[in-house]
Formats: sequence, C-alpha cells, structure tokens
Amino acid sequence: MNDKPDTSRRGAPRRITQWGWDDIAGAVDGRLASSPAAESPVGVSTDTRTLEFGELFVALQGPNFDGHDFVSEAREKGASGAIVATGADLDDEETTFPLIRVDNTLEALQQLGAALWREADREGLYTVAITGSNGKTTTKELAAALASTCGRVHKTSGNLNNHIGLPLTLCDLPAHCDHLIVEMGANAPGEIAKLIGMAPGDARVITSIGLDHPEGFGTLDGVRRAKAEIAHSADEETALVVPASEREAVVPANYPGDVWTFGPEAEARVRICESSELPGALDAQRVTLEFEDERWELRLGLPGPHNASNLAAASATLLARGASIEPESWSEALRDIDLPGGRWRRLDLEGFRVVDDAYNANPASVRASLDAFVDLDVEDAPSPTRIAVLGEMDELGDRSETLHRKVAGEMAVRDALDALVFQGPHAEIMVERAREVDTSLDVRALQTHEAIADWIEQRRPAFVWLKASRRAELECVVDVLEQRYARQD
Repeated sequence: MNDKPDTSRRGAPRRITQWGWDDIAGAVDGRLASSPAAESPVGVSTDTRTLEFGELFVALQGPNFDGHDFVSEAREKGASGAIVATGADLDDEETTFPLIRVDNTLEALQQLGAALWREADREGLYTVAITGSNGKTTTKELAAALASTCGRVHKTSGNLNNHIGLPLTLCDLPAHCDHLIVEMGANAPGEIAKLIGMAPGDARVITSIGLDHPEGFGTLDGVRRAKAEIAHSADEETALVVPASEREAVVPANYPGDVWTFGPEAEARVRICESSELPGALDAQRVTLEFEDERWELRLGLPGPHNASNLAAASATLLARGASIEPESWSEALRDIDLPGGRWRRLDLEGFRVVDDAYNANPASVRASLDAFVDLDVEDAPSPTRIAVLGEMDELGDRSETLHRKVAGEMAVRDALDALVFQGPHAEIMVERAREVDTSLDVRALQTHEAIADWIEQRRPAFVWLKASRRAELECVVDVLEQRYARQD
C-alpha cells in the first residue's frame, strides 16, 4: 500500500488514499489497462455532476443510463482514474489516466467497498448496521451522535442505504475511524443479506417491523423474514438489537450471538421506563432508560414515543460494546439532532409552524409521526389551526386503496386536528372516508403544491404537519410557504 499524505479536499483523509492502483485493481478482480498516475484516488464517485478533483470514477450501467458515456467528462473534471467494463469501447492507449477493466462495474464498486471495510475492521473498527420498516435514518443519527462521545464516527450520508449507497459509504471510510454506523434498506427479499455481506456489523439493529414495501415483501411475516436477514453471517461476538415485542418473530432459532431487546416492555433488556415532553421545549422530550437495574434520564431533541424507541435501540449498540451510559454527555449529543431533509424538519415562518416529515411514508410511520405531532404543545395565542397534510404512500401493492382509506379514517378521529388535506391518486377516497368518520371535519383533496400552500395560507396562524412518500415531493409545499413567509430576523 502507498504511504502518501492525503490530497483530498473532502476533510478527513480517506482510507483509499493509502491504496495504490494495483491494490484497487486486485480488490475488484480487475485489470489495470493503462499506466497508473502517480497519485492514489482521494475518494470514489459514480456521478460526474458531483465528482471532485482526484476521485476515482466508477462507470455504472443501468436500464436508462451508461456511465461509460461520461468517462471523458470525468477525466476532464480531474478524476484520478476510472473503473470500466471490460467490453466498453474506450481507447486505453489514448487515456491519460488509469483505467481498471472489470466484468461488472457495480460488483466492482461493492467489492472495493467491502475490501476497504475489511481492512478497517482488522484495525478495530466497530460497525453498527441498522435496518427496519421505520426509524432507520433516525436511529442511525442517534447512534452516531452517541458514538461521537467516545470516538471518531463515520456514518451513512443521507439515505445512501442500498446496493449502491452502502459501498459508496464504505469507499468513503476515513483513514482513521472508531465507529461506522450504516443504514441498510431493502424493497425485496435477499437485499439485506447482500448488504450485510459487504459490512458484517458487530451490532445489527432492527428498529421496527411494519408493512412497508408489500409489493416486494408480501405479508408482515415476509417483512420480518427480510429484516431478519441482517442476522446472516453472525458469530458469537455479534450483538443483535431488536424490539422486545418482535424477539420471537425475528431472532433466528440458531442465532449464535448476544440478543439485545429494547422497548417499554418489562422484559426488554434496554427498557423505556418513561418518556415525556419537556416543558417549554418544543420537539424535545425526557426519556428514562433502564438497563441492569440502573436508570438514566436523557434529554432527546426529537418528540414522540417512536423516537424514544429509536433512542433505546441506539443506546443498546453502545451498551453491547461495553460502554457506559453517560447522561450528561449523551444528552448534550442528543440535544440538537439534525436529521436529513424531510425527516421531522421543523420550521418557524411568519404565521406558521411546520413539521416536514415527508421523506417517506407507510401506514406505520404515518401513525407514529402523527402521534408525535398531535402531542406537541403549542402555547401561541391565538392557538394555531392544526393541519395534517398526507400525500401518497407508495409501494403498497394491491392493498393500496384499502390502506389509504384506513389511515384516513384513523386521522379523522384525532380530536387535536382541525383540518386534513389529502394529495395523490387516492385523495378523493381518503376524503370520503374521513368525512364518514367525522362529518364536521374540514377535509380537502388538493393535488398541486401551490394549491395546498394557498389553502393552508388562508388558515393562518397554522401548525402544519406533512407526510408522504418521496415521489409526492410534499417538501415543495414548504418551499412555497418559505418563499412567502420566511422570517426576516
């Protein structure tokens, strides 16, 4: 391996800066087809739009794109080299930077990420892998915040949790790192097993079980089987962190490692004894956890029982490593959790308070998020109109209409809500169901972001909650309101 100083502009030196071109080619079973440059890559990219000078470009191929069309652009933007398919029509002799030719560029990206992870693992990296129907990203952020109190942390950026995002996260590993916190998502059976094979975590977390992606998983038991794939390749040293209520359903009978349960149940190993909103602190709560007959009170900068559960799961990943709960330092780390966009993003505008939780949605996550919203105290005078906006919940298969009707009915019985707005193909059906439940409730079906913003605007002052699957782009409603009513402080 090369022992050169980092040339990266991305902050901490990446582990890959210590690898030579022969090392990279060997890791991906590739052939170095042109003379290597003197410098090692400073990182890895699959997108020339965001590629930084000195990064290795991986030319991925898909149904509607071919990264080989952008190799010249990558070179012009300062890429250090490229991984390309063996059959790609590129002239090695005319290339002024290294080309590594492989049978499959996606597999090469995954092999490279796994190889970098294995090296870091040998040097003592502690890896936490997180999956679940809901709460993956929040639990990842909470676990990373807690781990930061006792070491250097690298984590999944945003929502890079799939077969491309995970290896990119691994390729981005810093040269020196104590904790790796990765999120693993899936739409179909077998996907989690493949991801955990790239980075077999020391601690594996299942945050929750719900009917997400029924098109791929079918039934709730199908979801359980898919999430339980995170236990694959575990050994005696592997900690499996699961909801106490799901232990019997998701823990394999022959699981060789240590099982950590969490939740409010009396039998939970990390037990949530109490969670309550902090007086005068919007979107914050006090959570009391119990472990081995000891109790700790923590302050969490996120509301709702579901986030108390996410905190318990995150805490278990450190307790499983032998760490002690440090209430003061942990509470400080948890005070200002900054979640990626669309996950409980709070905004104060002139005449509005907004909770943007519209990154993703399924029936279980809608219920949990709405519970947190309606429980928030608002001391403004006059009290704002409390409005819930729900867009389409994707990938519900042939049960989509039934589940949308069911959720609409559940929302309509919430006494704390003054008005409902539904958007998407099932909007009219949801309006019909909500009015069946409560004929006096103010309910609307609106499709455009501008129409939703206009309708909300007429009800100032308003406290607004938005939830939907990503395709609905409900954050655009927030953008419209921000443009009109941004505070001028």
